[in-house]
Amino acid sequence: MKGPNGAARLRVLVLTNHFREFSGSELVALHTAQWFAARGDAVTLSANVIAAPVMAHASGIVLNTAPEDLDLSAYDLVWCQHDLLSLLPVAAFEKASRTNLPLVACVSLSPYEPYEHLNGLLARALSAEIFANSPETADELAARNRGVVARSKVRVFHNAAPAAFWRKHDPAPPNDVLRCVLFISNHQPAELRACATILEGQGVVTRQQGLHHEFQLVRPEDVHAADALVTIGKSVSYAIAAAKPVFIYDHFGGDGWLADANLASNLHYNFSGRPNQRKLTAACLAEEIVGGYTAASKHTVQLRRSIDLSQFHLDTHLGPLRERALARNARWPRRKLWLWLREPNFRAHLAALQRKGEISQLLRRHIEPSAPPS
Repeated sequence: MKGPNGAARLRVLVLTNHFREFSGSELVALHTAQWFAARGDAVTLSANVIAAPVMAHASGIVLNTAPEDLDLSAYDLVWCQHDLLSLLPVAAFEKASRTNLPLVACVSLSPYEPYEHLNGLLARALSAEIFANSPETADELAARNRGVVARSKVRVFHNAAPAAFWRKHDPAPPNDVLRCVLFISNHQPAELRACATILEGQGVVTRQQGLHHEFQLVRPEDVHAADALVTIGKSVSYAIAAAKPVFIYDHFGGDGWLADANLASNLHYNFSGRPNQRKLTAACLAEEIVGGYTAASKHTVQLRRSIDLSQFHLDTHLGPLRERALARNARWPRRKLWLWLREPNFRAHLAALQRKGEISQLLRRHIEPSAPPS
């Protein structure tokens, strides 16, 4: 497929169970879809639930709320979250095995959330690449699939940040004194809310983004305007990209300021606050945030010199994936899928997956009705 300027153009499908809030899986799906669309690819994003507010940011992307009716063979690359390919009937896989089987990336974003299950047999039959957001998720994914998925084959993308969050020049020297803190959380614990109040009383400007606060898409300018961030998960990659000190704490607790000493454990656990689940009072949080800021600023400079920053850049992971899709010769993967489909046990497995997926789909649509895509 060629674009207007003659460059190669992919037909990309991004699948995710729900696309409604500004939360982890939705943001991964949005950033992935936007990344491919920015390269001129024809992108479709399909989910069981699509609604405001996040759908407003999917400009130039086709939105679809019937993933069970999609034609798998109509795409060159599929980014599949939440095992949504299991909704397709056997006939869809049969057609792909005869005509066109896209490069499939099966993605898991949590080691414990039920929606993040990844079916290893289906991934294997599709010759899919497998991605996880953290080493912890990758370990659990391999363990649950009991040898069907080799841990060494799982690609970890660290919830990498889009290019817009990366400074194109050396950041300005940090302030000597903490003046402005950006809190990002959709599940902020009471002690963190109280901590923000204490900081404000000490003259520190605080801005809070997330559920029950400013509920909007976090922009690069939001991150760049702050002296430091207090957050967990995907937002930590924004701080790393912007060269901002980041204090890791949320509903699981957290280890505080990110530094060389705690980087490895926090990276393994997706910067979730779960390595030690250390809980603090609001007063202790405020004391650590203010008292540790100057040292954290220096540690941030050191971190950027001592680690491979490219692992946190979305281009690092999606660029090679796109190149592999462009260069793909699907003859053997199609043949392999055809052989799998000849096995009665695998066909029964697909039928069971579809029934399970349909139940999950009905529950989700009942809880969160979709707005009509526009």
